[in-house]
Amino acid sequence: MRYSSRFFLYAPFSILVILAILVSVQWWREAGAWSKKIDVLNGHEIAPGITLHFSKRQLSGFPFRVDTTFKDFRITFAGPRSFQWQAEDFALHRLSYEGSKTVFEAGGKQTFSWIGSDSKPAQFAFLPGSVRADAITANGKLARFDLVLVALDSRDVTAGRLEIHLRHDPKIDALDFVAFADSLSLPSQKPIVYAKADAHITMAQFLKGLLSGDADWRTALEAWRAAGAHVDLVEVQAKPDTATGRLMLDNTHALKGTLSRQLFGLTALESAPLY
Repeated sequence: MRYSSRFFLYAPFSILVILAILVSVQWWREAGAWSKKIDVLNGHEIAPGITLHFSKRQLSGFPFRVDTTFKDFRITFAGPRSFQWQAEDFALHRLSYEGSKTVFEAGGKQTFSWIGSDSKPAQFAFLPGSVRADAITANGKLARFDLVLVALDSRDVTAGRLEIHLRHDPKIDALDFVAFADSLSLPSQKPIVYAKADAHITMAQFLKGLLSGDADWRTALEAWRAAGAHVDLVEVQAKPDTATGRLMLDNTHALKGTLSRQLFGLTALESAPLY
């Protein structure tokens, strides 16, 4: 065999070997840095006012993904309400060579805990069939978030499917928010075949510190409130009824608003102070 023939035989194989080595080095570099980072963050703030907790974690996904699985995963929002979300199992997936998109999965029992308006602990626990979400970042901040929950089962509410979608509107200074549910059953209400909320969160510029993880969530919300921002409910429907409305934070930091007609037995919406 002539040397020129050997070149065409060995060159493609050599290129594949080199690419495999480069991919492996990239994975170990990314996985190593990420492993150190999450261990440091455990029990500490991952963003101002937001703390991460987990009991165990494991990395996998070689060579193209960095997959991280957690046990007893908790996210706590500091403040008078001390809001917390906990999942028995949680997983985070992203490509080792491209970091703009992250996929999340949660399994097992999910629990939301907070301090109620009567200063007593409150809790909402549920068991989902599956929970999957993904987040896309651009220019250092969250640009899009999508969450899909299938087969929610709890003592207080059940649903066949819940979806939440949030994205930064590139045309106006707003965040587009869409949420819908099917086969929704609430206490003392007739089962709802389909419900949807379509809204615009105005003056998104005041939330950029929150979306980038640089500002305390309470500080960002206060700046947003003080600027006179609000949530325009473009359409809220529980078939066959449809309404519009507006939500805003008042000076006590409570979320308040009205609907153009009664839905879910309500024409006015009001929460306890959030922070």
